[in-house]
Amino acid sequence: MVGMDMHSNLADSLISKFVLLKSRSVAVVSQLSEEDILWSPNEESNSIANLALHIRETVRHRVEAIFFGPQEIRDRDKEFHSSLVVSKDEAIAAFEQSFDILIQVVKGMSEEDFLKQPYMDNPPAQSAMNKEATVLDICLQMLAHLSEHAGQIFYIAKARLNDQYVTTTFPKKKE
Repeated sequence: MVGMDMHSNLADSLISKFVLLKSRSVAVVSQLSEEDILWSPNEESNSIANLALHIRETVRHRVEAIFFGPQEIRDRDKEFHSSLVVSKDEAIAAFEQSFDILIQVVKGMSEEDFLKQPYMDNPPAQSAMNKEATVLDICLQMLAHLSEHAGQIFYIAKARLNDQYVTTTFPKKKE
């Protein structure tokens, strides 16, 4: 990376993190059954179906609307409803679409684009971001937010699969 400018380094780093989250999420969900996708430990917890829809809608609401124009009104409560039914294929598609959009957006950004403040004139109604947030702030916040949900997905998968779970990182040493 010697000789790379800060913009290229930052963009490449964000892209590699989004690619990794996408591949790990898809690999983990691919191990699960349709029943596993809909399972949650209790009424207050989310299923992988909920998390897949939430990730998709978060990307749509916070990123696609900035770069591709306003989207339809988001029904955030629906994302977390316990009766939500999303198939395994739909969950995988939601992860792939979400991360592909993020990767596409970052690949197309210039150094100046990272510093723009897209919410100044039209802040999102439901967002953790303030109106002064830069595109870089939004990308970093998305990386953190999606990493949190990926961790939840991995935890649910481990709980459901137990010793059949195939890690997407480094396996534990067998004792």
